[in-house]
Amino acid sequence: MALHITTHGDIDQIVVSSLSREFVRKIYRHCWGKNNTPYFAGNCFRGVLYFDERLAGKYAEDLGLSWNGWLSVPKFHHRTGACYEHGLTLAVDAGDGPVTVAVAGLEVVETRPRLADFLERIGQGEVLCLLGAVDKGEMTFSLPDCTGPFDPDKLSVRVERLSDLYCEEAIVTGLAYDGRTLSMETGQSRGKSMIDPLLIGRDGALLDMYDFA
Repeated sequence: MALHITTHGDIDQIVVSSLSREFVRKIYRHCWGKNNTPYFAGNCFRGVLYFDERLAGKYAEDLGLSWNGWLSVPKFHHRTGACYEHGLTLAVDAGDGPVTVAVAGLEVVETRPRLADFLERIGQGEVLCLLGAVDKGEMTFSLPDCTGPFDPDKLSVRVERLSDLYCEEAIVTGLAYDGRTLSMETGQSRGKSMIDPLLIGRDGALLDMYDFA
């Protein structure tokens, strides 16, 4: 039989990279000049970093750097996958039509990227950054041939948890059935919200806008 599984819920796209500390400072100074409260300055910073490629590009150029949008930054780490804990459900079709399976009862194989591994890669005058977007959508997984009736006890979920990077997201990076890895494709998605940028200093401490004053 062929096994097809579709996830329904949020889809995360996460990028871990580095940014020039002075580049971040220039954007925050611009945002403080336009807004006199931390809330609005924080929203402004997020808007410039994610959406205002022209303004961010100007500040980067002033520093002899280039900026072509957040998805074009040199990536230390890049993951796209279903969000494990935001109401995720699985529609499993083993030939008799889809059946909903709850992920809560499935075996989980978890990995956790280590902050220290990324801190080793940032240079002087840089900060580590985590950027990302969340879509409503689906992922599709398939295994062209497997034997016997579907047994949910044979299904396991591979999850990458980003808690060591101060991020609450946990991303499904794969499914396996009876020890065999299913192929994975991105399905349809709709809508998008952006994750608040996380900035981390060379000492591993989480930074806020006051660290760039």
